[in-house]
Amino acid sequence: MQSIPWENAEFARFVNEAVQKKTDVLKLAEKISKGPFADLRGPILDYIALVPKYRKKFGTDALLACDKLALEQSTAADIGIFKARLFEKATSIDDLCCGMGGDSFFLNKGIPVRGVDLSEERVAMYRFNTKALGAPREAILADIRTLEKRSDYFTVDPARRAKEGDNQRNFSELTPTFAEVLELSRLYKGGMAKLPPGYPTEEFPADAEIIYLGAKNDCRECLVLFGALAENPGKTRAIAIDNQGSAHSWISESASSTAKELPLGELSAYISEPIPVLVRSHLFAEAALKSAPDAHLISAGIAYAASDCPLDSEAFHNFRVLGSAPISTGKVKKLLKEFDVGKLTLKKRGVEIVPEAEIKRLAPKGGREAILFYTRVAGEKTAILAEAL
Repeated sequence: MQSIPWENAEFARFVNEAVQKKTDVLKLAEKISKGPFADLRGPILDYIALVPKYRKKFGTDALLACDKLALEQSTAADIGIFKARLFEKATSIDDLCCGMGGDSFFLNKGIPVRGVDLSEERVAMYRFNTKALGAPREAILADIRTLEKRSDYFTVDPARRAKEGDNQRNFSELTPTFAEVLELSRLYKGGMAKLPPGYPTEEFPADAEIIYLGAKNDCRECLVLFGALAENPGKTRAIAIDNQGSAHSWISESASSTAKELPLGELSAYISEPIPVLVRSHLFAEAALKSAPDAHLISAGIAYAASDCPLDSEAFHNFRVLGSAPISTGKVKKLLKEFDVGKLTLKKRGVEIVPEAEIKRLAPKGGREAILFYTRVAGEKTAILAEAL
């Protein structure tokens, strides 16, 4: 079967019109069947469904070449813009395992960038997309491990899926492996490897800088910075990008691999939930203690901090504690009635429960809105009723 004609002007007009008018799928299928691209009806329908998604992800109205897997593995605009700033002093860059080009989209147009991939289809996507976005880049079909010539800096996004829909959880199956990435890093002045946030930290080299990157409610990537790109060798940073594109950053106090821990204590006036990048980076204890010297955990191994005042609002979601009770339907219902709670959000850590089913079972009937935490206090299962600040 022929491939989707990305560069065909008639195809571009058809796609843009279909997306703009939100044409019904059945009508689209009928139109395609009667047109010059009838043999590609299925792939084109799949592609049109992706257009609004990649335009939102990359912040562009351009027509880009992609498929579902390439889009899922690409870096979104907010993260991509931040990562591009890390390369401001780079003289030339190899985008290794370049895919459809997401990691190159936001790099300075004045820096020579080359895409490298083992997939001929991905190389074609990369060339088309960088041209469509106004910064045409060179792209070559090659094995990144055996390149004859290399740029000064690199970025690499190892493949994490064997096939579409197969999300690899075995990190040893990355392609290239992290061991191979370490070998590659020695061939460049500096570079960056994009890894899943849960990648084992013990495999990171002592002189690399580690960045956990996301937004206030997620952690999307773990970046390992090598060589000249590592401005803080041996340290870990957590960075959350807000809706305005500003980066909020926390950095480990020392190059020690031992994360600071919070002491244990009783439930206090406030309970605070660290944002995901701080949990993943193990920096939430340092962030909490900088906000409140009395900050402590209410149970070992559970990332809820308690204190007599709210913690840094950029680093934590803060809640004022109303009351608490052992987790039992009768006692929790009594607690909800005491505080006239009718609208409920349930959060859980350290307790296995289905929030939606539990809220239905509790059937709150009051006029007040609150947050119910199902967690542990000193190891005991406890319901904590609170209100968001």
